[in-house]
Amino acid sequence: MISLVQLLREAQGNPKAVILAGAPGAGKGYILRGLDLGGLKTMNVDDIYVPLLKKANVSLDLKNATPEERSEQAKQMAAANKQFKGEMEQIIAGKESFILDGTAASFKKTAELKSELEEAGYGVFMLYVYTDLERSLKQNQDRFEKSGGEDRSLAPAIVMRTWASVTKNYKPYRDLFGGGNFALVANTLEGDKLENLEDIVDKYLTPFKPTNTKPKTPAQQQKAKERKAKEEEEIKSLLDDGFVKDITSDGLSKEEAQMKLKQFLSK
Repeated sequence: MISLVQLLREAQGNPKAVILAGAPGAGKGYILRGLDLGGLKTMNVDDIYVPLLKKANVSLDLKNATPEERSEQAKQMAAANKQFKGEMEQIIAGKESFILDGTAASFKKTAELKSELEEAGYGVFMLYVYTDLERSLKQNQDRFEKSGGEDRSLAPAIVMRTWASVTKNYKPYRDLFGGGNFALVANTLEGDKLENLEDIVDKYLTPFKPTNTKPKTPAQQQKAKERKAKEEEEIKSLLDDGFVKDITSDGLSKEEAQMKLKQFLSK
Protein backbone atom coordinates (compact mmCIF):
# COMPACT_ATOMS: atom_id res chain seq x y z
CA MET A 1 0.00 0.00 0.00
CA ILE A 2 1.36 3.43 -0.97
CA SER A 3 1.40 5.78 2.03
CA LEU A 4 0.41 9.42 1.87
CA VAL A 5 3.95 10.37 2.74
CA GLN A 6 5.27 8.56 -0.35
CA LEU A 7 2.72 10.35 -2.51
CA LEU A 8 3.71 13.71 -1.02
CA ARG A 9 7.35 13.05 -1.72
CA GLU A 10 6.53 12.25 -5.32
CA ALA A 11 4.70 15.59 -5.67
CA GLN A 12 7.76 17.63 -4.70
CA GLY A 13 6.74 20.66 -6.72
CA ASN A 14 3.34 20.94 -5.04
CA PRO A 15 3.69 21.06 -1.24
CA LYS A 16 0.54 20.64 0.85
CA ALA A 17 -0.68 22.28 4.04
CA VAL A 18 -3.58 20.97 6.12
CA ILE A 19 -5.03 23.50 8.55
CA LEU A 20 -6.97 22.00 11.44
CA ALA A 21 -9.81 24.09 12.86
CA GLY A 22 -11.77 23.28 15.98
CA ALA A 23 -12.24 24.28 19.60
CA PRO A 24 -10.14 22.73 22.37
CA GLY A 25 -11.32 19.16 22.92
CA ALA A 26 -13.06 18.93 19.54
CA GLY A 27 -11.16 15.75 18.65
CA LYS A 28 -9.05 16.85 15.70
CA GLY A 29 -6.43 14.20 16.44
CA TYR A 30 -9.15 11.56 16.59
CA ILE A 31 -10.19 12.35 13.01
CA LEU A 32 -6.61 12.20 11.73
CA ARG A 33 -5.83 8.96 13.54
CA GLY A 34 -7.22 6.75 10.79
CA LEU A 35 -4.84 8.16 8.16
CA ASP A 36 -1.32 7.03 7.38
CA LEU A 37 0.43 10.33 8.09
CA GLY A 38 3.65 8.96 9.50
CA GLY A 39 6.54 11.31 8.70
CA LEU A 40 4.32 14.26 7.78
CA LYS A 41 5.36 17.19 9.97
CA THR A 42 2.75 18.44 12.46
CA MET A 43 3.13 22.01 13.71
CA ASN A 44 1.57 22.89 17.07
CA VAL A 45 2.59 25.84 19.24
CA ASP A 46 1.84 23.70 22.33
CA ASP A 47 4.93 21.63 21.51
CA ILE A 48 6.93 24.74 22.39
CA TYR A 49 4.62 26.30 24.98
CA VAL A 50 4.17 23.30 27.29
CA PRO A 51 7.93 22.66 27.77
CA LEU A 52 8.39 26.39 28.46
CA LEU A 53 5.70 26.25 31.17
CA LYS A 54 7.35 23.21 32.73
CA LYS A 55 10.75 24.90 32.64
CA ALA A 56 9.22 27.94 34.39
CA ASN A 57 7.69 25.62 37.03
CA VAL A 58 4.15 26.63 36.09
CA SER A 59 1.48 23.96 36.57
CA LEU A 60 -0.25 22.79 33.38
CA ASP A 61 -3.53 22.91 35.31
CA LEU A 62 -4.15 26.40 33.99
CA LYS A 63 -7.83 26.39 35.03
CA ASN A 64 -6.65 26.75 38.65
CA ALA A 65 -3.84 29.22 37.98
CA THR A 66 -2.89 31.93 40.47
CA PRO A 67 -2.48 35.57 39.32
CA GLU A 68 1.29 35.07 39.31
CA GLU A 69 0.97 31.91 37.21
CA ARG A 70 -1.38 33.65 34.76
CA SER A 71 1.20 36.40 34.31
CA GLU A 72 3.97 33.84 33.71
CA GLN A 73 1.73 31.91 31.30
CA ALA A 74 1.26 35.02 29.16
CA LYS A 75 5.02 35.63 29.14
CA GLN A 76 5.77 32.06 28.05
CA MET A 77 3.05 32.08 25.40
CA ALA A 78 4.56 35.21 23.85
CA ALA A 79 7.94 33.46 23.74
CA ALA A 80 6.39 30.30 22.27
CA ASN A 81 4.56 32.25 19.56
CA LYS A 82 7.77 34.03 18.57
CA GLN A 83 9.67 30.76 18.23
CA PHE A 84 6.76 29.09 16.45
CA LYS A 85 6.56 31.90 13.90
CA GLY A 86 10.22 31.42 13.07
CA GLU A 87 9.80 27.66 12.63
CA MET A 88 6.78 28.17 10.38
CA GLU A 89 8.74 30.58 8.20
CA GLN A 90 11.46 27.95 7.77
CA ILE A 91 8.93 25.24 6.89
CA ILE A 92 7.29 27.41 4.23
CA ALA A 93 10.62 28.57 2.82
CA GLY A 94 11.66 24.94 2.51
CA LYS A 95 8.38 24.03 0.77
CA GLU A 96 7.74 21.22 3.28
CA SER A 97 4.27 19.73 3.51
CA PHE A 98 2.79 19.97 7.00
CA ILE A 99 -0.28 19.85 9.23
CA LEU A 100 -1.03 22.95 11.31
CA ASP A 101 -2.64 21.68 14.50
CA GLY A 102 -4.42 24.60 16.14
CA THR A 103 -7.89 26.04 16.66
CA ALA A 104 -7.97 28.55 13.76
CA ALA A 105 -9.93 30.82 16.12
CA SER A 106 -8.83 33.92 14.19
CA PHE A 107 -10.37 34.07 10.73
CA LYS A 108 -8.16 37.01 9.73
CA LYS A 109 -4.89 35.28 10.63
CA THR A 110 -5.97 32.01 9.02
CA ALA A 111 -7.02 33.75 5.80
CA GLU A 112 -3.68 35.59 5.71
CA LEU A 113 -1.81 32.31 6.21
CA LYS A 114 -3.80 30.62 3.45
CA SER A 115 -2.94 33.45 1.06
CA GLU A 116 0.76 33.32 2.03
CA LEU A 117 0.88 29.55 1.51
CA GLU A 118 -0.83 29.70 -1.87
CA GLU A 119 1.57 32.42 -3.03
CA ALA A 120 4.41 30.07 -2.01
CA GLY A 121 2.93 27.33 -4.21
CA TYR A 122 1.08 25.30 -1.58
CA GLY A 123 -2.20 23.49 -1.90
CA VAL A 124 -4.18 24.28 1.27
CA PHE A 125 -6.93 22.20 2.87
CA MET A 126 -8.98 22.82 6.02
CA LEU A 127 -10.26 20.02 8.23
CA TYR A 128 -12.89 21.60 10.48
CA VAL A 129 -14.03 19.58 13.50
CA TYR A 130 -17.18 20.90 15.13
CA THR A 131 -18.07 20.05 18.70
CA ASP A 132 -20.67 21.41 21.09
CA LEU A 133 -19.70 23.83 23.83
CA GLU A 134 -20.22 21.41 26.69
CA ARG A 135 -17.98 18.74 25.16
CA SER A 136 -15.25 21.30 24.61
CA LEU A 137 -15.44 22.45 28.23
CA LYS A 138 -15.71 18.90 29.60
CA GLN A 139 -12.71 17.64 27.63
CA ASN A 140 -10.68 20.62 28.80
CA GLN A 141 -11.70 20.20 32.44
CA ASP A 142 -10.62 16.55 32.49
CA ARG A 143 -7.49 16.84 30.34
CA PHE A 144 -4.90 17.67 33.00
CA GLU A 145 -5.99 14.93 35.38
CA LYS A 146 -6.46 12.28 32.67
CA SER A 147 -2.99 12.95 31.28
CA GLY A 148 -1.36 12.56 34.67
CA GLY A 149 -0.33 16.20 34.61
CA GLU A 150 1.38 16.00 31.22
CA ASP A 151 -1.27 17.88 29.20
CA ARG A 152 -2.69 21.30 29.97
CA SER A 153 -6.17 22.35 30.98
CA LEU A 154 -6.97 25.92 29.93
CA ALA A 155 -9.00 28.48 31.84
CA PRO A 156 -12.60 27.53 30.92
CA ALA A 157 -13.50 31.13 30.06
CA ILE A 158 -10.79 31.04 27.38
CA VAL A 159 -12.12 27.72 26.09
CA MET A 160 -15.61 29.16 25.80
CA ARG A 161 -14.42 32.24 23.91
CA THR A 162 -12.30 30.10 21.60
CA TRP A 163 -15.25 27.79 20.95
CA ALA A 164 -17.40 30.79 20.03
CA SER A 165 -14.76 32.22 17.68
CA VAL A 166 -14.18 28.92 15.89
CA THR A 167 -17.89 28.11 15.63
CA LYS A 168 -18.97 31.47 14.24
CA ASN A 169 -16.18 31.21 11.64
CA TYR A 170 -17.51 27.95 10.20
CA LYS A 171 -19.41 29.47 7.25
CA PRO A 172 -16.68 32.02 6.44
CA TYR A 173 -14.14 29.17 6.36
CA ARG A 174 -16.39 27.01 4.20
CA ASP A 175 -16.66 29.89 1.71
CA LEU A 176 -12.94 30.69 1.90
CA PHE A 177 -11.72 27.17 1.16
CA GLY A 178 -14.53 26.06 -1.12
CA GLY A 179 -16.03 22.60 -1.26
CA GLY A 180 -13.01 20.83 -2.72
CA ASN A 181 -10.51 21.75 -0.02
CA PHE A 182 -12.78 21.80 3.02
CA ALA A 183 -14.22 19.03 5.17
CA LEU A 184 -16.37 19.25 8.30
CA VAL A 185 -16.78 16.49 10.84
CA ALA A 186 -19.15 16.85 13.81
CA ASN A 187 -17.85 15.25 17.01
CA THR A 188 -20.41 15.97 19.74
CA LEU A 189 -21.52 14.62 23.11
CA GLU A 190 -23.75 11.58 23.08
CA GLY A 191 -26.88 11.42 25.23
CA ASP A 192 -28.12 14.13 27.57
CA LYS A 193 -26.29 17.44 27.63
CA LEU A 194 -26.86 20.92 28.99
CA GLU A 195 -28.64 23.23 26.56
CA ASN A 196 -28.85 26.40 28.65
CA LEU A 197 -25.83 28.71 28.68
CA GLU A 198 -26.37 29.68 32.32
CA ASP A 199 -26.29 26.01 33.35
CA ILE A 200 -23.12 25.43 31.33
CA VAL A 201 -21.44 28.43 32.97
CA ASP A 202 -22.48 27.31 36.46
CA LYS A 203 -21.05 23.82 35.91
CA TYR A 204 -17.85 24.51 34.00
CA LEU A 205 -16.83 28.15 34.56
CA THR A 206 -18.04 29.26 37.98
CA PRO A 207 -15.99 26.71 39.98
CA PHE A 208 -12.81 28.00 38.33
CA LYS A 209 -13.51 31.72 38.41
CA PRO A 210 -10.17 33.56 38.87
CA THR A 211 -9.51 34.92 42.35
CA ASN A 212 -7.31 37.76 43.63
CA THR A 213 -7.58 39.59 40.33
CA LYS A 214 -6.50 43.19 39.99
CA PRO A 215 -9.35 45.58 40.92
CA LYS A 216 -11.01 47.33 37.97
CA THR A 217 -12.02 50.96 37.76
CA PRO A 218 -15.74 51.72 37.33
CA ALA A 219 -15.11 52.40 33.64
CA GLN A 220 -13.28 49.07 33.25
CA GLN A 221 -16.07 47.27 35.08
CA GLN A 222 -18.69 48.75 32.75
CA LYS A 223 -16.67 47.85 29.68
CA ALA A 224 -16.21 44.28 30.94
CA LYS A 225 -19.93 44.01 31.66
CA GLU A 226 -20.83 45.16 28.15
CA ARG A 227 -18.31 42.78 26.58
CA LYS A 228 -19.63 39.87 28.62
CA ALA A 229 -23.24 40.62 27.63
CA LYS A 230 -22.24 40.76 23.96
CA GLU A 231 -20.32 37.48 24.20
CA GLU A 232 -23.24 35.75 25.91
CA GLU A 233 -25.69 36.82 23.22
CA GLU A 234 -23.34 35.57 20.53
CA ILE A 235 -22.86 32.22 22.26
CA LYS A 236 -26.61 31.78 22.75
CA SER A 237 -27.11 32.27 19.01
CA LEU A 238 -24.48 29.59 18.35
CA LEU A 239 -26.26 27.21 20.72
CA ASP A 240 -29.56 27.71 18.91
CA ASP A 241 -31.02 24.44 17.59
CA GLY A 242 -31.39 25.88 14.10
CA PHE A 243 -27.74 26.90 13.90
CA VAL A 244 -26.54 23.55 15.29
CA LYS A 245 -28.65 21.59 12.77
CA ASP A 246 -27.35 23.80 9.96
CA ILE A 247 -23.71 23.19 10.79
CA THR A 248 -23.99 19.47 11.57
CA SER A 249 -26.04 18.80 8.42
CA ASP A 250 -22.96 19.80 6.39
CA GLY A 251 -20.84 17.24 8.17
CA LEU A 252 -19.10 14.21 6.72
CA SER A 253 -18.45 10.96 8.51
CA LYS A 254 -14.96 10.43 9.88
CA GLU A 255 -14.27 7.99 7.05
CA GLU A 256 -15.57 10.36 4.35
CA ALA A 257 -13.44 13.22 5.67
CA GLN A 258 -10.38 10.98 5.78
CA MET A 259 -10.95 9.94 2.17
CA LYS A 260 -11.35 13.55 1.05
CA LEU A 261 -8.18 14.54 2.84
CA LYS A 262 -6.30 11.59 1.38
CA GLN A 263 -7.41 12.59 -2.13
CA PHE A 264 -6.16 16.14 -1.53
CA LEU A 265 -2.79 14.95 -0.28
CA SER A 266 -2.30 12.58 -3.18
CA LYS A 267 -2.92 15.15 -5.94
